[in-house]
Amino acid sequence: MAQNVEQQVAQLQQLQQQLSSIVAQKQQLELQLREIERALKELDEIEEDTKVYKTVGGLLIEADRDEVKEELEDRKETLELRVKTLEKQEKRLQQQIENLQKRLQKALQQAEGGGGAGAA
Repeated sequence: MAQNVEQQVAQLQQLQQQLSSIVAQKQQLELQLREIERALKELDEIEEDTKVYKTVGGLLIEADRDEVKEELEDRKETLELRVKTLEKQEKRLQQQIENLQKRLQKALQQAEGGGGAGAA
């Protein structure tokens, strides 16, 4: 019984680490999404003939405004899909953690109840 509980505790810790990693990844992607949304908003607000630049490697080069906007929109779409995927993984892991916590709690209660009955 104790070995099974130890295995479940180890599994719970592993799931919590995975959840933490997924949450961190999701936060990074959401930050990138906000930056892209700000950039797209700025592109919409500037005059058509305003020069636009983008970074390529370590360089800042002039680029076509519509091309930059299209690239940003594509990137935004990709990031949104990745965020949705991570959200699904996050929910699945949260459910697994919750189920495992319930099983552990039940096992510990049974162990306490069994130990108390044996001593009486």
